[in-house]
Amino acid sequence: MHATAQALLDAHIRHVMKQLSGTALGDLLDEETAGFWDWLASRPVKSVVDEVRVRDFLLRNVFEVTPDERLLTQISTIATRALKSPLNGQTKLEELLNAREYDLIVDRLIELEDVRRQIVHAVMQNPSVTQLISDLVYNGVKNYLMEDGGLAKKVPGMSSLMKIGKGVMDRMGSLDTALENALKSYVKRNTRATMEMSERLVEHALETPKLKAVSRQFWQQVKTLPLDRATRYVKGDDVDDVVVIGNTLWNHFRQTPYARELLNELVHAWFEQWGNDPAITALQSLGLDKERLQHETRQVLTPVIGELEKSGHLETRVKGHLQAFYASSEVATVLENQ
Repeated sequence: MHATAQALLDAHIRHVMKQLSGTALGDLLDEETAGFWDWLASRPVKSVVDEVRVRDFLLRNVFEVTPDERLLTQISTIATRALKSPLNGQTKLEELLNAREYDLIVDRLIELEDVRRQIVHAVMQNPSVTQLISDLVYNGVKNYLMEDGGLAKKVPGMSSLMKIGKGVMDRMGSLDTALENALKSYVKRNTRATMEMSERLVEHALETPKLKAVSRQFWQQVKTLPLDRATRYVKGDDVDDVVVIGNTLWNHFRQTPYARELLNELVHAWFEQWGNDPAITALQSLGLDKERLQHETRQVLTPVIGELEKSGHLETRVKGHLQAFYASSEVATVLENQ
């Protein structure tokens, strides 16, 4: 390397290192961040990043990445720590959710009347529920008829009559069968009407004004309770199971054609709606303005660059980039022609 080129290289390295240390670093970061912000303000989102690149980025880094065991362990550990935190015993629910926010959430849910009716109808008309109700009614009636505290004690003379009848029928071997068939036939004929009436009663019980009243009473009962009244019932193994189940569901969902087609649709819809807006609107929607971006850039990069400088790695990298230029034939030719 030409002697003058070496001297210029050393001077240039000192100049760059001075810019990347002390108060000069903060000024440099502010200047570059402000310049970047102004550049973004003059360009639409589509000119900086298009929907194909956004979609492909999400596919590569979200949909095609399988969470490893270490990440799942970290999630389980952090979640378990949160559940066992001493803060849960000192923090009341109303400190995290005030009455106004609670009412807003409940009101929005209660207003879904069509959904509520469909859920009630689906439950009440489910064959399994119908069968369960039939079995409960049948066993209740049978027990009432057959037990000593039932019909036998309510109707004078019935106890003796039933004992005589039972003895005769037992010898014939058909009491239980006859009673069971008669009761089941009766219950089966009447259960459907009972379920339809029950559905109407449930819908009436779940009318909007009543639900709102119940929800407010519930809030008054729970708002002063500490969080650990709920978290104490969740064990470490429960958290691990939830993480495993969630991971299994996600790994299946992300590989389905539906997930990938939906991703394409949503990214396209976003760019169709906001792709022509100034690029800075994407940052502003996250609550970032120029001053905050400058502040956060300083907070993140200053300690990192400081550690790079302290370890000597920064100067090595600066020298590596500049040295190639000062050792080039172009610089040698310039200096020889001076």
